[in-house]
Amino acid sequence: MHPALFAARFRADDALASERTPEPLAAAAKAGYRTFDDALANMADNIAADGPVACKAGCNWCCHQHVSVLAAEAIAVHAHVAGTQYAERLRAAIPAIVGKDSAARAAARLPCPFLDPGGCGIYPMRPNRCRAVHSRDAEYCRRRYEGVRGEPVPADKPIPVEPVRAADAVLAGLGQALRGRGLPVAALEFVHALAILEADPGAAAAYAAGEDVFAPARIAPPLAEPDGND
Repeated sequence: MHPALFAARFRADDALASERTPEPLAAAAKAGYRTFDDALANMADNIAADGPVACKAGCNWCCHQHVSVLAAEAIAVHAHVAGTQYAERLRAAIPAIVGKDSAARAAARLPCPFLDPGGCGIYPMRPNRCRAVHSRDAEYCRRRYEGVRGEPVPADKPIPVEPVRAADAVLAGLGQALRGRGLPVAALEFVHALAILEADPGAAAAYAAGEDVFAPARIAPPLAEPDGND
């Protein structure tokens, strides 16, 4: 089992040890982000051994698709952008994005509402799934953005698997901590979850109290417990 799972679980447990309010949930998500960043730093040499990563500021082919988050991540991001230009951009983007499935979103090439010309406007707070995406071939990413499907995966494996596994582990650990407090745990579409928070100022507090307020944003069944063989 990936060590990041345990680190994320313990850090999230510490963050959630206080009252059942939105603030500890946001703190737990941030603890998960730190855990992922630590794991990525530890595996950087292994990733680089198979070739340099092509991702850089201004390269945003991957920023036009659905993103899976846990509720705590959505709560953390929503609090982070409150009162900023990004909150206004989120509100403007919601009608176009919410209601589309992943294929329709990709086909429409609708950008993340937090995407700036030079890169991610919420980079320190970006979700774990965004953190996990790395590529050694920007042209491969461009072709995917343009709708090319079914082509053979290049032999040099442009998408490193190590960051994806680390994100899986962090999300599993965070999910365990949330579930341990009786909170619903499921994969949510990022913008849809933020739309729920925008529509109902009490949604974050309701989730903290155990209500399944994010059910409309689910893009997958509730997360299963790890089987111990990862």
